[in-house]
Amino acid sequence: MKRAILLTVLLASAVSFGQKFDVSDLSSSDGPISFTGTTKILKTGTACVVTAHNNSSHSLMAVRITTDAATSHEWDQPVEFQYDGFFKESGIAPGLDFDVVDEGAYSAVERTYVNGSLVEPPSPNFPCHAKAKVLFIQFEDGSDWGDYEIKKDVMARRAKNMATLARLVEAYDTSGQAAFDAALNEPEMKGVGFYLKGEAGYRKIAPIELARKRLAAAQKHQASGIF
Repeated sequence: MKRAILLTVLLASAVSFGQKFDVSDLSSSDGPISFTGTTKILKTGTACVVTAHNNSSHSLMAVRITTDAATSHEWDQPVEFQYDGFFKESGIAPGLDFDVVDEGAYSAVERTYVNGSLVEPPSPNFPCHAKAKVLFIQFEDGSDWGDYEIKKDVMARRAKNMATLARLVEAYDTSGQAAFDAALNEPEMKGVGFYLKGEAGYRKIAPIELARKRLAAAQKHQASGIF
């Protein structure tokens, strides 16, 4: 009897892990992206992972998506997904899946205290649900789909990041590593500096080499008429 009970519990766990759920797609009907949801059980509880799929025959150069996914609280968690492949060799290929809400959004264990006493947290196990909306897409050929105001924001960010990368590379080429480090540590460079150091460390290359790669990719896209 004990063995039968244990088997039932294990089967229930197997069903709950990786179980699919529907994602409400609020995008326009002609959108080139579709969504699926997967319930995953973490040590901290349930995670409602939302995955997007590129249905287009073209790679996606830039993507902006907003989602709301269930949490163990009474409210959903808003997540904005932003991707820009302008500074990379290639974008999101046709037929590729990519997570717009991943397990990391549920990795933290929240603790709430009232008058010094720990409030019992909500159940970590809850039914997943989510809604998603594609706001903007730019394809590899430079054509775009979606909100024009978001397009302007994407273009403005690119121009700023290109200028920053060009300045960093110039500082290194004219005055060496010390000048590069000094520029990277300037207050207005903190965001770029954090990104470069973090990704360079992950890729095990020097930050200047990563800056060169990102700038070269952007200049290549720009030369082909993509801005």
